[in-house]
Amino acid sequence: MARRPITRTRPYTPRSGLVAGQTFASERQYRNAVARARGYASWAARQRAPRLASTGAQIAALRPSERLARRQALEALSLMRREGLSLERAAARANTTPNAVRRHAGPALVLARTGRYRPTPDDQLYRVLSVLTTEGLVELALPTSREASLVGRHWAAIGRFLETGDASRLREFEDQSVGGFVLETDPDVIEELARRGELSFEDIYRS
Repeated sequence: MARRPITRTRPYTPRSGLVAGQTFASERQYRNAVARARGYASWAARQRAPRLASTGAQIAALRPSERLARRQALEALSLMRREGLSLERAAARANTTPNAVRRHAGPALVLARTGRYRPTPDDQLYRVLSVLTTEGLVELALPTSREASLVGRHWAAIGRFLETGDASRLREFEDQSVGGFVLETDPDVIEELARRGELSFEDIYRS
């Protein structure tokens, strides 16, 4: 059963855990105490602290809500790079918060003299992406934003081909590989995969 919200008229005294035996009269007071017990200055400081998954296995081990928060943070980071948005605007576009972006993508952000955050040109934050290779559609944990960007451009070229029949952009990726897999660039193969329903626009545009 979920715990009821803590208020002055309904205080909370946990029976176990880091702050067992202490009585709290508000959610903020309780969360700050738990954060301090974990070594943070406050709950807000804990929210801002980077929470990095450095391997594909660590990403897979995240709870669904954490994976979603991480994806949204990386989407915000991409918007900052691609469209020059501020942290606040990019976070709003990605349906997340600046604190969550700093938490999951902190090493890719630099605090400028103006007091605003700007993204680094690239990063080494792991991303799990679907990749169309000569061995079929595979999911890869990519350790750098450069590789993720390459995969994104490859999907864009595939999407353009399937929408317009123009295969010219696929030539850019001939003989290129990611994570030990060669990217698929054969128009006939791509068209056949799409015809059989093995390749969907969801695969294309989620990357």
